[in-house]
Amino acid sequence: MTMADAENLFSTIKTDFESSIDEYRRHSENWFYGWALDMEQKVIVNKDEYSADTDDSNIEADLITCPLDGKITLVHCFEAEAFVPIGGTPFKIQPMKLEKNFWGNFEYEADGEAISGTMDDNGFAEITLPPEHRGKQVRVTFYPDVSESDIKAMLDSYDPTISKLSTWLDTQWNTDLRKEWNLFINEPIDVWDEVKKFMSKLLDAIVDAWDEIAELFKLLANPSKLAKELAKYVENPELIAEKLASAKEEAAEMLTLLKDEARCFLCLNAAVSWFKLLSPLQIIGIATTMLAPLLVEVVISIVIPGGAILKNMNRLRDVAGAATLVGA
Repeated sequence: MTMADAENLFSTIKTDFESSIDEYRRHSENWFYGWALDMEQKVIVNKDEYSADTDDSNIEADLITCPLDGKITLVHCFEAEAFVPIGGTPFKIQPMKLEKNFWGNFEYEADGEAISGTMDDNGFAEITLPPEHRGKQVRVTFYPDVSESDIKAMLDSYDPTISKLSTWLDTQWNTDLRKEWNLFINEPIDVWDEVKKFMSKLLDAIVDAWDEIAELFKLLANPSKLAKELAKYVENPELIAEKLASAKEEAAEMLTLLKDEARCFLCLNAAVSWFKLLSPLQIIGIATTMLAPLLVEVVISIVIPGGAILKNMNRLRDVAGAATLVGA
């Protein structure tokens, strides 16, 4: 293999990645697992959001109280990181009232004529209800019909994401991966020598991982030390609150990303493309790093009596470590 072959490998993998959105669509249309990748549509009634499959033709929002100014804002778009509107969606706003039924139970029924309309091309509508409905319950129902052009607009919105990830692959190739391939090609490896290096690195990694177990045994032997570390949570409640608030924001951002199936697919595909570009020597190194913790996990779970308890103690130790950081 020559460097020209390596450059061709990079070009091929990058070109394949840049057509990822087409691959995403093929996978999302698969009858067996396409449901896991299928994008969703989203409607918003004032600040309340509701999601549904793109082929749903009826989305009924929960009852809301009509604001005192009578204004209700409606939005229809895709469940995606970027705002991609779905225009021309019919909707109905039905005033509701609580009535006693034949069985003596209370339930909501229509209260007068419904107010109908159609959202504009930007997936937006603002309605002002008459005074008699203000402060009372209303229910909004949407009747979407997501078209092929809507789907195309949604897929086209990922062009900037693909461009950013493609640039990231370029950077990875130019700053690191090309050098690794050049080293691999110009300095042929001795297979036996690499096996010995692999075993040596594996042993070092196991020793490092085993040190983690040793720390757990120390905590088990000295529970007062663990209690002291955990007590820092109680001593610094304001710092813990701040840390939890930060974690909540990060979790919300992650949840938004996970709801965007297409973007998750693109990010995963970029990671797979990067892995395909690794040189054989890099793959050996990664295999060593991944295998050592796996072996230690087997030892903890199977060989050592009470291994499951020890793993749970590992989680406690992590909490103690977090407490130490908070106290710093």
